[in-house]
Amino acid sequence: MNHNTSIAPERDQKLLEEFSLSAEPTLRKLLNTIEDDEHELYIYLQADHTQFVTEILNIDWSTGQMWLGTPYEKVLSAHCNISTSYVVVSFPDGVKVQFAGIGILQSQYQGADALRIAIPGTIVRLQRRNYFRVMADEELNSQVKLVIPQVQSNTSLIDISLAGCGFTVTALPQQYNQGDVLKDVRLTLPDGGGSMLVELVVRNIKPMFDQPDNVQLGCEMKTLERGAERRLQRFLLATERRQRTNLHSID
Repeated sequence: MNHNTSIAPERDQKLLEEFSLSAEPTLRKLLNTIEDDEHELYIYLQADHTQFVTEILNIDWSTGQMWLGTPYEKVLSAHCNISTSYVVVSFPDGVKVQFAGIGILQSQYQGADALRIAIPGTIVRLQRRNYFRVMADEELNSQVKLVIPQVQSNTSLIDISLAGCGFTVTALPQQYNQGDVLKDVRLTLPDGGGSMLVELVVRNIKPMFDQPDNVQLGCEMKTLERGAERRLQRFLLATERRQRTNLHSID
């Protein structure tokens, strides 16, 4: 499994054509999965490069329309209209998919403000199963806490994704084996939502020759609480935005 998938839209036209899907049963399955499992939608507006996160509120297959929630910062979608070009990216079941369209209309759904777009006639499925990850910088390590009952020393994150994380601990490589399960792990994000319970499975063990008392562990991660994956997904998106902004400011 490759954990390096970006949430940004794919622009390579050859890839878009190669992995394009248009069979109605396939489109229904993908969109229904996104709706039913409440997967995030990452909306990219083509004209001004604005982006925001939302979710599907309802799909009306009889009219060919779908309703989306307005973003938390409503100003991001305030100027959307019938001429707005956009690309949508989502990760149903960890599979990166995207579709493009024209027209995001201001609407209502069940008495609340909403956005309305046409159901896409084509969806691009870019790989079987994948997750994007963010590399852990100093700010991320100051914000995110990973408490592992089986580990007495502090952990320092290397990277994190929906699928897993890499981190360093004070230990010898022989103390761990591939397949070891670390239970009752607590992951705390800076969103005020408290810690979440996760389970880690050790997949990679890498000695640190410059720091012989430390070892790098690569672990598969399973969230065990309802809503935890969505919290983590939001945090990863916000972190990627921050890191991209910092990189551009340096340039």
